[in-house]
Amino acid sequence: MPVTVSGVASVAVIYAVGGNVGFGLSLPSSASSMSIKASLIVLESWNILIPLTRILRTETLRKMLVLEEIIGLTTKNANGLASSIKNGNCVYMAGYVAVVYNVDSGTQSHLMVSHRMPKPLNCVAVSQDGRFIAAGESGHQPAVLVWDSKTLAFISELKCHQYGVVCIAFSPDGKHLVSVGFPHDGYICLWDWQRGLLVAKLKSSSSCSAIASVSFSSDGKLIITAGKKHLKFWMVGSSTRLRTDTGTGSIAMHGKPINLGYHKGSSFTSVSSPIWASSSLGGKEETCELFPIYALTDVGVLCLLDSGLSVQKSVDLEVEKGFALSTSDKLIACACSNGIVQLFTIETLEYAGSLQYSQSKICEEAKNKICHAEVSKTNCQLGPTLPDAIACQFSTSRKLVVVYGDHSLYIWDIHDVHKASRCCVLVSHSACIWDIKSLSCENMHDPSLACVARGCYGGVSFATCSADGNIRLWDLALQSDISEDTTSKLAVDHCSLITEPVGTTHLVSAGILESENVGSGVGTQGFRSMAVSSDGKYLAAGDCQGNLHIYNLHTSDYTCFQPLLPCIWGRDRLIHLYDVERNFDLVGSADDHSASVTSVKLTSNGSKILSCSADRSLVFRDVAVMATGCKISRRHHQMASHGTVYDMAVDPKLEVAITVGQDKKINTFNIASGKLIKSLKQDGDLGDPIKVTIDPSCTYLVCSYSNKSICMYDFITGEMVAQEMGIVKL
Repeated sequence: MPVTVSGVASVAVIYAVGGNVGFGLSLPSSASSMSIKASLIVLESWNILIPLTRILRTETLRKMLVLEEIIGLTTKNANGLASSIKNGNCVYMAGYVAVVYNVDSGTQSHLMVSHRMPKPLNCVAVSQDGRFIAAGESGHQPAVLVWDSKTLAFISELKCHQYGVVCIAFSPDGKHLVSVGFPHDGYICLWDWQRGLLVAKLKSSSSCSAIASVSFSSDGKLIITAGKKHLKFWMVGSSTRLRTDTGTGSIAMHGKPINLGYHKGSSFTSVSSPIWASSSLGGKEETCELFPIYALTDVGVLCLLDSGLSVQKSVDLEVEKGFALSTSDKLIACACSNGIVQLFTIETLEYAGSLQYSQSKICEEAKNKICHAEVSKTNCQLGPTLPDAIACQFSTSRKLVVVYGDHSLYIWDIHDVHKASRCCVLVSHSACIWDIKSLSCENMHDPSLACVARGCYGGVSFATCSADGNIRLWDLALQSDISEDTTSKLAVDHCSLITEPVGTTHLVSAGILESENVGSGVGTQGFRSMAVSSDGKYLAAGDCQGNLHIYNLHTSDYTCFQPLLPCIWGRDRLIHLYDVERNFDLVGSADDHSASVTSVKLTSNGSKILSCSADRSLVFRDVAVMATGCKISRRHHQMASHGTVYDMAVDPKLEVAITVGQDKKINTFNIASGKLIKSLKQDGDLGDPIKVTIDPSCTYLVCSYSNKSICMYDFITGEMVAQEMGIVKL
């Protein structure tokens, strides 16, 4: 697996990819990739980038890695997005991290556990006052985690479920928290979370009636669960008997059926009971009948229920599927299939407007003068190419956050529903990220100088390729005082994403090279590997069918590299060398390995080729370019591991090659002699080292391990100076 390295001195940035990397051909699925650059660290897994982790020097040798920003999300349904209108924050998931994003300032904070191995998050919730944030984990023996959103302090860890937490919700007063386990668990747990007490636990569902959503009624007296052929109220008793010595308590909970009438047997995807609904419905004295509850079926029917346990009114959205709903003091938003979000009045369920994934398709009822049914028919005719709207939340009364199936997040300004507009878009890959490469600036500065590509104002730029068939270009700045003129030049089809205070790192722009622009033949699995010319002008990408695509980053045209010998390898055990100056003619091949080639490096100005393989070997070759072709001769053949060699890094200054493999060792070889110089094996159960890279000064070496951790070592002494968990692979 190839690794790109650039940087200066003792500062390092890691670009880690959670997937395999091949140049033109696919490789074994157990590997990942990363690269070092400047003073920042980027972790990447599945379709998430975690850019820019700063290495903090301390008085000891051990250093801390501080997460600064995340690009991408793993929200997959309505339970993965939450918000509070009190502070304008929305919360979504990115692996094991809960990301708190402020829609007004564009800043983000990160919540995670640090006292143990983290687990992927499956759901999030925010208290009514916006002060507390909770998240439910997936996996065996998960926990419900609670943080303080102001201080970002971890407050509580609640454990009761066995196989993952489906959904959670705070009570209106914030004193209690309800959690629902996966179907094989099937329990509803009611927590006095501030005391860490489980006050009620009851079996509520099975695989035949799996719960998909949970909510408190706005008076806090009911818990509503919705799911597969399931919609039920649970009465919460007022008397409480706590047994603090055992950490448990007791609150009576009794289930009551709901008269669904025509909708009996329907499956529900989302349920909500807005706390401000009673004032919107007339401002009368608060009684049970004045607490409406809204539920959305999986086939797109919005139901209004009252506390008398019956359906008052329903509206057919005329969409293929309904995924989520959210309520403000005036509107109800329903996230539906094909990128549609429909808006209704909270009092009467009258149609108010519609938001389309594509801004050009925004429905404006006032201009078009068409009815709800006509809008729905138009929406259905847009075709299946648009991603579904899978989650939505009002962050303020005039801003709606929507997450789509392609892992993009839109923030809509709906102050005037007839003129709704996107005020912010957070983009990311919609499938697994296979490779990442640093980019140079248009002034041909060395990538190690940390200038932003095409902008050149002191940041970091890189490209990523994905199974979604796209190549994305990312520009990140180290300061916020960037002129609009400079920002506008950054990327093709860019969109400004994040603005943060001075002293932080933030995403300035993101461009995209879609598969149809790069050419045909990419296939359903997209791109697997990339290479970038030293001047940052050209990018080559290999797809899963073995095709090589060349792209000009400056002109958006197809072209060829400047003088360069690209090298391609893969599962067929062969290594092919092409001459760009000869229109990519094949000038040489090597077949020294007996198993899949896992990594190839060109060094010594292209005069040497190093390769490692699943056959446990490391091969050193000399390359001689002649007028008639290229001669490749094997110089050394070394057994580098007692198992598969997963990856290799090369330091051209010290002329050493570093390999990692199944023997759990980090081995260093002399390129000239091919001999093993030193070997390092980390203590502890980290698993196999999967990926390795080294900074250009040969000061720090970084490895990613099969337990999803990354470790930074002093390359000279072998001492580990930092360790952090990467994003959990999905």
